[in-house]
Amino acid sequence: MANGGLAAGWQIARIFGIPVRVHLSWILIFLILTYSLATYILPLSNLAGGGSWFEGAAFERVVRSRLGRASAGIGTQDLVGRFADNPWPVWQYWVLAVVGTVGLFACVLAHELSHSIVAIRRGIGVGGITLFVFGGVARLRDEARSPGAEFTMAMAGPLMSLAIGLASAALYYGLGMWLLPQARGLIYYFMFINLSLVAFNLLPGFPLDGGRVLRAILWKAMGNVYRATRWAATVGRMIGMAIIAVSALMVLATWDFGWFWLLLIGTFLVYAAKANYQQVAMREAFAGLTVRDAIQKDVVTVTLDLALDRLVDDYFYRYRFRSFPVVDGCGLVGMVSLKDVQGVPRGEWPMRRVADVMGPINPETLVGPDEDLATVFRKMVQEDKGYLPVMDSGCLAGIITRHDMMRLLQIKTDLGDIGRPGSR
Repeated sequence: MANGGLAAGWQIARIFGIPVRVHLSWILIFLILTYSLATYILPLSNLAGGGSWFEGAAFERVVRSRLGRASAGIGTQDLVGRFADNPWPVWQYWVLAVVGTVGLFACVLAHELSHSIVAIRRGIGVGGITLFVFGGVARLRDEARSPGAEFTMAMAGPLMSLAIGLASAALYYGLGMWLLPQARGLIYYFMFINLSLVAFNLLPGFPLDGGRVLRAILWKAMGNVYRATRWAATVGRMIGMAIIAVSALMVLATWDFGWFWLLLIGTFLVYAAKANYQQVAMREAFAGLTVRDAIQKDVVTVTLDLALDRLVDDYFYRYRFRSFPVVDGCGLVGMVSLKDVQGVPRGEWPMRRVADVMGPINPETLVGPDEDLATVFRKMVQEDKGYLPVMDSGCLAGIITRHDMMRLLQIKTDLGDIGRPGSR
């Protein structure tokens, strides 16, 4: 997918200047997929001589039918060890499984990098790429500015997956007879998984890549990105609910809880379609508005030489804010929070100054008075901030808060002032 709100995780690399993070949920799918490959999929590929595990599954059914009840307690891995012509050592299954799982996420990373590189070339910043339980997401700092840009960004990922899938197919069918069966098994897996990624991502439901292609087409036809997103998100929710219904019926009919994973994917699609639509609705609500329209100019600030005991009594208790901007003259030099003070023993508060404990300013959290509210709101969400400092000519001009922006959004919503014809 070409966008999202996942920013948490461990940074593992920086590619073309784009931070790559691994979300905690990725560990879960890494373990599940590695186990599945080692105990079921790769043994079936072994049965097929390093070929399609569907062929191996057919052979397994024949063997189990001949064994009858005697096969009930035998796992696929053990069955292959008994009946395959050339069974692979068990340790090879696990090594190949780890390679296959890491390779899958390398393919997902290539998919998301394609989105990101095209976005950068279109003048859209990329906050990073996060690998998580459902694959990966490129966190774009802004939406596409035209239907054409949306179309090319959306198609970049599937085209990369298609290229990897076709290259794997060429290796498998062109050179497979000269490769070891273990290598053939992995290459077939990469072919299958990448072509499956293409098919799934091109489903015409927002925010999947196919949904973004649909939105680009509707945007071009309607001339209004808000209405195009509403239709594409509706299709996305319908596809997600259809996946949920089918998977739930299959679980009830077969008691095979492998279908439960598909149910989770459907649920995720429904949620993601709604969340992405709301983001676009906010952008439309804030269209034409800048920071000047929502700035709070009367900001309570503190100075560098203020003692911590005075900070607590005269500021934290009095104003009940959890942090304050620190200024030197009119310039913003830091932020001091309740957490900063908590790290200092109470007996030292009269001797310690704000300058001793304040935190530095992250330039990414600073905004200017002429920045549009949609970009500022996106930055707030990405940085997980309740407010951002507003700087004008090197001086602190005020702050802009998420609360004020949401109140403004509610007013525009109540007035029906979102997505009007001609608004975009």
